[in-house]
Amino acid sequence: MTKWLKLKEAAEHLKMGRSTIYKLANESGIPAHKYGREWRFDADELDDWLKSGKLANPAEARNSEGEKQA
Repeated sequence: MTKWLKLKEAAEHLKMGRSTIYKLANESGIPAHKYGREWRFDADELDDWLKSGKLANPAEARNSEGEKQA
């Protein structure tokens, strides 16, 4: 059975910020499914995505970290 996570749960699962998860979902950078106005994430898909190394490229990661500090 599929374990569906809300945005906050997905962020905790991946140990990433909610705004980062939201941005990746909007840019199709992370496996996500939109139901109405809410994003849902399949925990198994997130694990596979993370293991595949498809996280944002280093330039994007540095850019999002710079935004946090500002």
